[in-house]
Amino acid sequence: MGSLFQSAHMKLVQIIDRNDAARTVVAELGERSIFQFRDMNAGTSFFKRTFSHEVRRCNEVNRRLEYLHRELTLADLAVHERHEEGLRAPLVELDEIIGRYEAELKELGVQEMEIRRNHNALREQRIVLEVCSAIYEGALGAHEYTGGSAARDVEAPPAVGAGPSAGSPSRTTSPNILSSLVANEYLSRSDDTALQYVVGMIPRTRAAKFERVVFRVARGNCMIHNVPVDEDDLLDPDDRAGRATVLKNVVIVFFSGSVLRQKLVKICQYFGCVRYALPELPEERHTLLTTVVSDLGASAVLLDRSVQMRRANLDTVAHQWAEWCYTVQREKMTYNALNMCNFDARRKVFIAEGWIAVRDEEALKEALEVAARKAGDETSPILNNVSTGLTPPTYLPVGKVTAGFQALVDTYGVPKYREVNPGVFAVVLFPYLFGIMFGDIGHGALLVAFALWMICNEKRFGKRRLDDIAEMCFGGRYILLFNGLFAMYVGTLYNECFAVPVDFFGSRFVPGEAHGEGPYPWGIDPMWHHAENKITFFNSYKMKLSIVVGVAHMFLGILLSLVNHLENRSAISVFFQFLPEVVFFVSIFGYLVFMIMLKWAKEWPGGNGPPILNTLINMFMSPGTITEPPLFEGQATVQVALLAAAFLAVPLLLLPKPLIGYYQHRKASRAAAASNYRRMIRDSQQPPHEASPMQPAAQPAGPSQGPMGVAEEEEEYSFTDEFVHQVIHTIEFVLGSISNTASYLRLWALSLAHSQLSELFWEKVMVGFALSESSNVVVGGIKGMVFTFVWLCLSFMVLMCMENLSSFLHALRLQWVEFQNKFYSGSGIKFEPFAYASIDPYAVPTMYASSSND
Repeated sequence: MGSLFQSAHMKLVQIIDRNDAARTVVAELGERSIFQFRDMNAGTSFFKRTFSHEVRRCNEVNRRLEYLHRELTLADLAVHERHEEGLRAPLVELDEIIGRYEAELKELGVQEMEIRRNHNALREQRIVLEVCSAIYEGALGAHEYTGGSAARDVEAPPAVGAGPSAGSPSRTTSPNILSSLVANEYLSRSDDTALQYVVGMIPRTRAAKFERVVFRVARGNCMIHNVPVDEDDLLDPDDRAGRATVLKNVVIVFFSGSVLRQKLVKICQYFGCVRYALPELPEERHTLLTTVVSDLGASAVLLDRSVQMRRANLDTVAHQWAEWCYTVQREKMTYNALNMCNFDARRKVFIAEGWIAVRDEEALKEALEVAARKAGDETSPILNNVSTGLTPPTYLPVGKVTAGFQALVDTYGVPKYREVNPGVFAVVLFPYLFGIMFGDIGHGALLVAFALWMICNEKRFGKRRLDDIAEMCFGGRYILLFNGLFAMYVGTLYNECFAVPVDFFGSRFVPGEAHGEGPYPWGIDPMWHHAENKITFFNSYKMKLSIVVGVAHMFLGILLSLVNHLENRSAISVFFQFLPEVVFFVSIFGYLVFMIMLKWAKEWPGGNGPPILNTLINMFMSPGTITEPPLFEGQATVQVALLAAAFLAVPLLLLPKPLIGYYQHRKASRAAAASNYRRMIRDSQQPPHEASPMQPAAQPAGPSQGPMGVAEEEEEYSFTDEFVHQVIHTIEFVLGSISNTASYLRLWALSLAHSQLSELFWEKVMVGFALSESSNVVVGGIKGMVFTFVWLCLSFMVLMCMENLSSFLHALRLQWVEFQNKFYSGSGIKFEPFAYASIDPYAVPTMYASSSND
């Protein structure tokens, strides 16, 4: 049985059944989520696999689903929840349905875009007629065009006139004269000397450039009216999708000459100025305006119906999109799993291999029986146990509470098969280390409240798309809960709540008496927070506490390495790695903790005992000599014995293991040389790199294969490599024990920083301003509210955010480096069963999602 302490026992099994039943078997395994497929076609190109065409079809359907989701997003429609276990339609039929909706939406989109552009052109034609009618009829005063009828006042900037001062503000021609010039009955319309015009609408951002270019091309022989329009929903001519809108101006250019007309037409095309018709006679303009207004009404009705039709199709898509997405992802997962199987066309059977937990073997047999009944078989598929030397994947059953802590460990590395899992210890030790640095009852309570709020609303948050920070907090909600609880627990030991000491049991301090009324029942007596030597006391207390906790934490890691050695049945590692490490570590750092505890337990004259740091330094510099007051009788002899044991443990850790390994390798080599092994291989009937068609892929005749089907050549023993590896391990352990112990002083540093910052904010902001007395009640009330808000902001930003993150990262460093490197390799492969439950029906699919082979 597996637990969170160690991986579950795994085994490699082989399933054999008819080709026709392959899909049914794979689908049933996907429902049970107990089987991890092993790729039996490793090295085979994806395009040469049996179901590559079906996977590519799934990719194409995913592309269409992605297009439909984009259209839903643009229409501001939400995807409806999935209520069924996926549609039962075959992939081919589903492909046709989704393809039909895609084609219909694209066609409706093109039609809507054309109708929208035509409607926009009619609107602009109406605006042009109204503005130009106002110009001709003299209605252009100093007012801007606001839409409506031609009778409204329209503001027109001065026209650009010919002459030497054409580059300066242009002259204005009387509208009556202008009208008479255009409608001069004595001039032929084909006469180049007649006054002509070009009228259109241009984006406002280009109007000034357009005016300058026209003036330079015409060499000042033109007159321009540039009228801004305040309607902001006119389409941008450069937007191919027909959705972007811009502000526009009506421009009318008066000129003479057919050559200049050709130039102006090209300039309008370059600047995106859309030209519109403008009859010369008032009666014709009025008739055209009436026709345009009538067409606008019909166009608006047509546009509204087009939008409603497309909206109705999108509503249907929104109701079924999650079902379609789930079904396609399920089909793609199924075909990818089938591509990992071996299909024997001659025997008409398929072979699948994969890993299961030993405890799930009965569930696997039941799943195969159910699959056989669904496929109409009278017998169940054949299930074989496969003997293999491959390293199984690591299966650690986790729940909602432990998943977050296990994710912290997996970020460092997945535990190796049957290796002690640090995640089970992280559930308690990680929050405890965090609590030492963040210890405060009030701040811990706020963290607990935040975590409980997310836990109580986890169903609502689990269905929503969260941003990166929110998703990280929600995923670690139970980590935050435990961190807050341990921060409150350590806060009771420190006796601090928002940096204010809390007197739960009444102070035991009595002035003038050394022992007072006895020890405080729990934690630190609140009077220490008001003592003159407060900083000195808390510095000494928290520094020694950090050392004690750090040594205990690392020693636990060393003890856990014994479990790994016993699991691997390595007596050499037990006697010549574990025991020397214990002796070395206990002789130095265990003795350091013993001196700290002894100094705390004894009463010293004057209240100060011998400095422990000096005692430890003299232990190495002057063995057998005690320069400070002794802690106990026989201290010099004990220190010499511990020092000798520590120095003796180093060569025992360095030399025996590689030497014994070399001796065992030589012994095995001589035994192999004495046997007839090589001749037997040469004379065997079956070539070494050829396997029979029914031979399990996990028992290759050639080089062994890795857990994912990648061949692993057997490594040749090298004494040099083993010795160098052991030298590195010895140096790392000896020097790392010293540096890691010093690294735990971060607990003291961050705890002191948190406490001092909390006290600083309380004393300077709350006590100094918010709670200070004021002669005016109103001023005092306003001042109290303002500075209380300042204190809350500072506490939230600095303590609850920055200090919280800092303590989290430092605790994670101690978990990963100082604790896990004593026993943990993190070189395993995570067990990932084939499971339909892992499908997210609301995730936007991509062409290559959920496929490891394409």
